[in-house]
Amino acid sequence: MKTISLKKRIALVAVAALGSTLVASVPANAAIAADVTVVNATVVTSSPAVSSAVTVNVGVTTATGGGSAITASIKAAFIGATDVPTGGWVSVSAAITVGGGSASFGTTSITTASAAGNTLSLLSAGSAGFAAGSIASSTTTGAGSFSFTPTKAGTYVLSIWHEASDGGTADAVNSNEARQTVSITVAAAKEASGGTTRMVVKSGTGASYGAGSTNSGSDTGITGSRTIGTQVAIAAIETRNSGNSLITGATVAASISGPGLVLVDGTDGSAVGTARSSSSVRTAASTAYVHVSGDGTSGVGTVTITVTDPVSAVSSTVGTFTVTFYSTTVATLTATANYVNIGSGRTTGCSSVTCLGGSSYSTGSAGKPAVLLVAKDSSGMAIPNLTITNTIADAAVVSTTTITGANADDANGLGYYNVSVTGAANSTSGKTTTVTWSVVNSATSTITSNAITFTAAGTTIAKETLAFDKTSYVAGDPMVITRTATDAAGNPIADGTASPAVTFSKTVGGTAPAAGAYVAGKSATSATTPTVFAPVTGGAFTASMTGGDAALTVRTASSSVVDGNAALLTQIDALNAKIVALNALIAKIMKKLGVK
Repeated sequence: MKTISLKKRIALVAVAALGSTLVASVPANAAIAADVTVVNATVVTSSPAVSSAVTVNVGVTTATGGGSAITASIKAAFIGATDVPTGGWVSVSAAITVGGGSASFGTTSITTASAAGNTLSLLSAGSAGFAAGSIASSTTTGAGSFSFTPTKAGTYVLSIWHEASDGGTADAVNSNEARQTVSITVAAAKEASGGTTRMVVKSGTGASYGAGSTNSGSDTGITGSRTIGTQVAIAAIETRNSGNSLITGATVAASISGPGLVLVDGTDGSAVGTARSSSSVRTAASTAYVHVSGDGTSGVGTVTITVTDPVSAVSSTVGTFTVTFYSTTVATLTATANYVNIGSGRTTGCSSVTCLGGSSYSTGSAGKPAVLLVAKDSSGMAIPNLTITNTIADAAVVSTTTITGANADDANGLGYYNVSVTGAANSTSGKTTTVTWSVVNSATSTITSNAITFTAAGTTIAKETLAFDKTSYVAGDPMVITRTATDAAGNPIADGTASPAVTFSKTVGGTAPAAGAYVAGKSATSATTPTVFAPVTGGAFTASMTGGDAALTVRTASSSVVDGNAALLTQIDALNAKIVALNALIAKIMKKLGVK
């Protein structure tokens, strides 16, 4: 097998020209080797910079010939001292893959490639040598690639050629070899950047940077015990430069204001924060870990992460996050009631961690709990993950209360607990009881909430009314529409009992009251934030609803709208009458005076 080499000087041009396919530069009188006639190249790296690899994809054009199996050698190198910045000489490496893609041999008869050092070897497909064909290089294709990592800023002139003989690098100047030169402008190294360095924060342990991860932002709302020696949070920091490339040698530092301690190291696991600030030089790694622990103090600690460039020593902020530290010893447990009229055998309010405390009654995530509990330590910090029990004075009124889960992530906030209340079966309407909730701190300490009074209520409507807040309105006035319902004992119907929708005999403004629920025996629109407005046409009108009683009795209420135009006409008529009387008086006076 004969070996034929291909030589070429590639001129990689400044950033704007990088990435365009270059055309072979061959003297007009050159005697090109018969098997490889052209070398073409494309710069893949869009913004070359010190310490970042620069890649050039290479393609070839072959001619029919050889008569036997052929290996064509494509080489690349910096030939002379002026081809690199002073003190910036570096070696060039060949690869059978290409930057941005995989090897693509196009329509030529090249089927195999190998690479060693600065040489890319292309093997013809058969014993007859190469057939005529072309492999065009691009930013994603080619017969292979060359790369180098610049150490100095400035201009690098890379030569790429078909080595047609065994003469070595000096043969790059031989006129009978296809060759290309490329001039590449290399900028100063991109510094470690807080804007591109990434951060992922998690509670406990196990933070990592997976493929495609992005910066987690600032505040992740992590909480944990203030106890010294227990890690409550960890942040994974992936150091990158301003070009968004991974770098090593940067210094990652963390500081915390407020309570808490930090430790920076290279291990993703459980470690104890030891100081108010900590740093670690990532000599051979691009990732660091920030461990956050309590310092025995309750409160909110703010962790700030910075990264310092290993060359310029310039520091920038990666991000911040907060950690809330609390004592596990409860100082207060406070209960706030939303619903206290508890239906016989009915569960009132929602207890899941997703209850948001919405304005309308619902047992779903948008509704309110019957009771909202919050536990706090002596510093006023709310405490999650508690076991809370209830004490019911009279089980004939309330049979049980329920708290779903630990509510560590309650939608109302950390340390809040949503409670639903279930009425006793066959309870007596109007009868009351009190309920308290407790947390055991130790064998000798129990914290009990304030008592909430609940009233047993019927769940079947016996009487229902509908009323306006005024007997008459000016056109467009806000209206308050109130629906009330009582049980057979005359007491307010159980909270959560359905209230019907309201319709009007005239078109009203806003939105007519929709079906809802009774709370404390009422379901009313608001006077402070009106949603329904009086008709614009004058005269009487009515409101009606189909009652929730067994007979589905239709309830009505009446009001009216003052005719604004009629009132204005009356005022005009009165004014006209006064004008007529005044004119008559003037005429009488003039007559007495003899004025004509």
